[in-house]
Amino acid sequence: MIVPFYTVANRYFGTIAGALTMLFMFYSNYKFTAHIPPNTSNVYDRFGLQYNISKVIVNGTFDQALYEAYSPPYISAGQLMYQSAAYAVYTFGFVYVFLSEWAMVKEAVIGFFKSLKDRKLSNYDRYKDPISVMMRQYPEVPDWWFLIILVLSIVVGCIGVKCFPTTTPVWVIIIVWLASLALIIPFIVLYASTGYFLSMNNLGTILGGYMVPGNGIACIFTRMFGYSLDEQSETFVGDQKLAHYAKLPPRAVFRGQLIATILQILVTSGCMEFLYRGLPDFCSWTQPARFVCSFAHELYADTLLMGVVGPQRTLDFLYPSMKYAFLIGAVLAYPCFLARKYFPKQLLYFHPVLFLGGFLRFGSLYNLSYYTPGFYVSAFFMFFVRRRYLTWWAKYNYILSSALTAGVAFSGILIFLALQYKPKPLKWWGNTISTAGVDGAGTATLKSIPEGGYFGLPAGTWH
Repeated sequence: MIVPFYTVANRYFGTIAGALTMLFMFYSNYKFTAHIPPNTSNVYDRFGLQYNISKVIVNGTFDQALYEAYSPPYISAGQLMYQSAAYAVYTFGFVYVFLSEWAMVKEAVIGFFKSLKDRKLSNYDRYKDPISVMMRQYPEVPDWWFLIILVLSIVVGCIGVKCFPTTTPVWVIIIVWLASLALIIPFIVLYASTGYFLSMNNLGTILGGYMVPGNGIACIFTRMFGYSLDEQSETFVGDQKLAHYAKLPPRAVFRGQLIATILQILVTSGCMEFLYRGLPDFCSWTQPARFVCSFAHELYADTLLMGVVGPQRTLDFLYPSMKYAFLIGAVLAYPCFLARKYFPKQLLYFHPVLFLGGFLRFGSLYNLSYYTPGFYVSAFFMFFVRRRYLTWWAKYNYILSSALTAGVAFSGILIFLALQYKPKPLKWWGNTISTAGVDGAGTATLKSIPEGGYFGLPAGTWH
């Protein structure tokens, strides 16, 4: 109900294509995926059990001899597809956005440096649209205010990494920041035009694996710093865009965002401490209140592959096809750009970055059933109602969306406090079906463990 319907449609049909691709890998037993449930982020050893990372770690560092004696890590078809698509979408999105939006990117870069050179230069003077003309009456936020916050944030981040037992060199975090800065502009252009969020998520894991090999904790920090910089930047600019359309004073918006950010840091930190210390089995698949932390499990899988085992062993030996996803994404961007350039009417509503992004909806984070109802809702409000009843849509669509979002948030708090904080028995189909059958038991495999007691590579060949 917020993003354009073509965004939802492109990602949904990409999700369908991803589902078919995942099934093909699963039923063809590509890279032994038939021995693992098709859509899970769990990492398995050669015995069909969840990978025990403590068997290959000594004092927090990877041990080659223990790894050779134990097992290589195996991932599901969904996780393999998710990782490969994530790598491809980086290079594809970067090249495609620069090809298709070069004029906009160039204008943004030139405008930024001009504003640094001339502090009195207005961002609105270059535009003649009605909103920009009206916004000229407000004093703007100087760019050096943002630069001060950037410098302070970098200093605080480096102090935190250095003073706490993170086992992560400060220079690694700085390199990740620089890499994120290089990707911010094309990512923000894509987010502003389509509503699709792309960040340096998986790429940060690979960088950490190469820079600090065998250190899973450092790998997590590189991923989180890279992800946070891109994600916060994109949502911050999104709020600025909304405030501009709402004709709000820029400095008032700046104060509001700064205060809200500080409050959010305190609230989020407190909530995480409460959840971690107050909930039994937090982030486990058997957590009674269903705080299973799906994304944290996916993060663990990616960190184990790229941080502990390392990108050399994972990308050069175990799953070599994944590294070619970077090349495939960069190469495919140009013909897709040409196709949309020379067939604009036929491909008007097709966006290849969004379609490829649909593949990232697997790997246990979600599946097709989560997105089908959303596709129906978007088709109704953003396609049918918007075309037939534009006045009603303009007046009520976003208000209804905000009301439903707030309703979910408040009902989540009430349900947790009433039924889950101190668990009460409430069993019905809606909260038992997710743990029923082979899906809930995690045993939905196509092939069983062979007679030798293990599957995968022959013993002693993964050194």
